Amino acid sequence: MCEGYALPKTKAPASRPERLLLPKPKLRPLSGLSCKPSPSPQPTDHRPSVPLMPSYGFELNEDDMWYFTLFRDQISHELSPYYMTNFWTQTSLRDSMVNRCIHHSILGIGAYGRALMELRNEYPMNCKGSQTWWPPSKLNRHHQAALMHHSKALSHLRSNIGLYGLDGRLMMAATLLFIVFENMQGNYHSSGSLIRSGIKVLTNIRSASPDSRSILRRQWDRYMTTPRDEVDEMTNMFARHSITSACLPFAHGKYAYHILFTEGEEYDNDDDDLGLCSPFTFTIPQTLDQARQIWDYLMIKLANFQSKVAWHNLNPDYDFDESGAYQEQAIYLSQLHDLGIGLDSLLFSSVDIRESKGLELLRLHHKIAVVSITCCLDPTEMMYDEFLPEFEDVVQRCKLFIKFPTDMPVKVGFMNEAGRLPLLAHIGAKCRTARVRSEVVELLRASDWREGPWDSWSLAEAVTGIMRIEGQLDMASAEQVVPAKARYMWTNVFWDFEKQQMHVKYTKVLPNAFGKFEDVHCVMGEPLVV
Repeated sequence: MCEGYALPKTKAPASRPERLLLPKPKLRPLSGLSCKPSPSPQPTDHRPSVPLMPSYGFELNEDDMWYFTLFRDQISHELSPYYMTNFWTQTSLRDSMVNRCIHHSILGIGAYGRALMELRNEYPMNCKGSQTWWPPSKLNRHHQAALMHHSKALSHLRSNIGLYGLDGRLMMAATLLFIVFENMQGNYHSSGSLIRSGIKVLTNIRSASPDSRSILRRQWDRYMTTPRDEVDEMTNMFARHSITSACLPFAHGKYAYHILFTEGEEYDNDDDDLGLCSPFTFTIPQTLDQARQIWDYLMIKLANFQSKVAWHNLNPDYDFDESGAYQEQAIYLSQLHDLGIGLDSLLFSSVDIRESKGLELLRLHHKIAVVSITCCLDPTEMMYDEFLPEFEDVVQRCKLFIKFPTDMPVKVGFMNEAGRLPLLAHIGAKCRTARVRSEVVELLRASDWREGPWDSWSLAEAVTGIMRIEGQLDMASAEQVVPAKARYMWTNVFWDFEKQQMHVKYTKVLPNAFGKFEDVHCVMGEPLVV
């Protein structure tokens, strides 16, 4: 009897792994069989080496070869000179061999770097004043080539998304390169939007797992238990980018992208002690790498805390858990104390030139963080006056840091990380001794230097602006300090990229008779507006 048609065989649906930008290399076949037991597998790096020049059908004219070589041999080493990162010197270069988006991004950065080098040669610093942005009247073929390559990179990225869908790893790598391009131009607004977009992509990548913890907590757990991969390295870079504005004296500014790293955290006071002690009870670091990992994630927590306190200082009428804030402050100061002991002990370890500079920079940022966390709960900012010796020490060490020997001469004058500029800007905003502030302005104006979205000349103007409204430019004594009723805070900054202007807002520390905080708006190069 006919028993009907046989049911067709169906394959069990298999979860598709995340598509990588590069094809997974195949292992070499065994040359023969053997009865001997095979040795335990050893970790092998199957990543292809970086060719000297792009291949795979990419056409390079003479200028493009120059741009690629400049990025490979110079710019890639200047972008993160104090961090041991392989993204610029290996990952991005390797990806540029097979992906046109990364390829044109690198060429765009190299072209802009060459344009900046020619601009400095044509307009020496003592003749040109500030060159924060590319002058609109100045035509340069390398500058035009940089814009063209950047446009092509965006076009290829859109094409890849349309054909293959979103590739998280490619999006993160491309976004980091786009951030570099915007920061080199001083386009702070676009750079911040890219930082936010990159963190959202990272959230999507990490959300594939059932772990509901925040990015910050999952990343720290991965560092403690899992060998780091390229996505982990890019995550560390986005973490440092997210607190770029928090390093400066307006942690409550609108660009608080560091908060995205702690989204979704649910604190349990019994098990977590305000969410700070697990996994953030750090042991004293034994290596510089451990110290950097601790600092990258601790700095995000510090930025959140300072943002909350700074907002309360300007909005005192709203409810605020003051006792909880002091308890949180004590925990952070304890962690900073332990980290400081580890950093001091690392001074006696044998390190190379780059690690020595990285350790010194980390110690400087740590010292300013201790002062900032200690004083941030004082709404009058009078407590900062007690730390004049610490401010003087950081300024003198910054002077020595500039003269520190380097393994590679600086040609482009741009790094994509927070270095000494946020330190000097913070001292210029919080130290009310005119002599120290004048030294800060002199240091900022001594070099045409950019770090991320910040340039030394504009920060010098911002510090001069707060000295002017506090009356320090007219003070007879360089040791005279500003009284509490005349003090202002540097509360926000906005870069108008189209008009090539930097807008700064200063807010009076103490409210007026009506309980309102007076704001002073300043456009660099124009009169103050109250």
